Amino acid sequence: MMKSTVGSENVAIYGVATAVPETSYSQEFTSQFFQHLNAYSDKQKRFLRLLYRNTGIDERYSVIEDYRKEPADYQFFPKNDQLMPEPGLEARNDMYIRESNRLSERSVRDLFASDPGITPEEITHLITVSCTGFSAPGFDFHLVKALGLSLSVHRYHIGFMGCYAAFPALKLARDICRADSTARVLISIVELCSLHIQQKTDSDFMIANALFADGAAAAVVAQFSLKNGARPRSGSAPRNRSLLLLENFISRIIPGSETDMAWKIGQNAFDMRLSSYVPEIIGTNIASVVDDLLKPTGSTRDAINIWAIHPGGRAILDRSHRSLGLPMDSLHHSYDILRRYGNMSSATIFFVLKSILDGDESGMCFACAFGPGLTVEAGLLRKTG
Repeated sequence: MMKSTVGSENVAIYGVATAVPETSYSQEFTSQFFQHLNAYSDKQKRFLRLLYRNTGIDERYSVIEDYRKEPADYQFFPKNDQLMPEPGLEARNDMYIRESNRLSERSVRDLFASDPGITPEEITHLITVSCTGFSAPGFDFHLVKALGLSLSVHRYHIGFMGCYAAFPALKLARDICRADSTARVLISIVELCSLHIQQKTDSDFMIANALFADGAAAAVVAQFSLKNGARPRSGSAPRNRSLLLLENFISRIIPGSETDMAWKIGQNAFDMRLSSYVPEIIGTNIASVVDDLLKPTGSTRDAINIWAIHPGGRAILDRSHRSLGLPMDSLHHSYDILRRYGNMSSATIFFVLKSILDGDESGMCFACAFGPGLTVEAGLLRKTG
């Protein structure tokens, strides 16, 4: 395995903001709704009841508002109580284009309203992340116009990598800032997973339907000086602000697991497959990922006092918790985000990191996410302040 190296330049996340659609649905409501669909047999409906009861999720958000309406008032689905025929890929992607523009703008505006010490005019690079839709120009172009970013801002898009894609974005931002001390990088993530819910009766699809949700997140990344704070062109970052220093990263493909988590374009939507074996695979491998990430630092797991594991599902968190031998409340940020929002693919880990930034802990943080491949991306972050 290729070793990660710890750079001498300090690069930090200066702030995180999140956004979700206005419409939410409880797991109980969603379970009952799907059990009324004729696509599922009585046996499959019993499976759905058990599945939704054990997700560890209370509520999820969606850009689709139809579920609470009468069929005659549906705007996205056909006007019948069975939602058939299912919307095609074009209709789903058209909603993605509208809502990705809207939610990305909301999260980025909230980020700058929180005063990260860097202004929109200072942004030199924009990295967007998504795997739930396409358009060109995309929501990166919309953000330039809506926020008045420089017309010469450098833009990059990380697409179709799934739940771990926030980490390639953070690594790219870190490398940009290491190469140029004046760089100010904005990361914007939008995932609208609920657009791709389908009435397929394969258990992998039913598991995905029970977990995934919609959300957006934004973060600013820049170099950090321990002596002077941030070095934006207009001055220093606010003092007494908590930051997350990006210290080290690692990536691992777990052999023989590529069919257990998959994401492809189907006939009517993006087909999400999430095997029931994923928690076991992650639980078997996560301890060695942590140890390999720590190896270049000379530290051990005892040095980590904050844990930010992607809440892909309750079983994933439970298996990770047991495999790492952690105290009971170590993953409280991850469990809480799962309970309140569900799995929002690549945006989810930023929700967890925002919870950590808003909290009282400080010190070394292990963060990771999992995605198609099966791939594990992880990072060592250090919370200051």
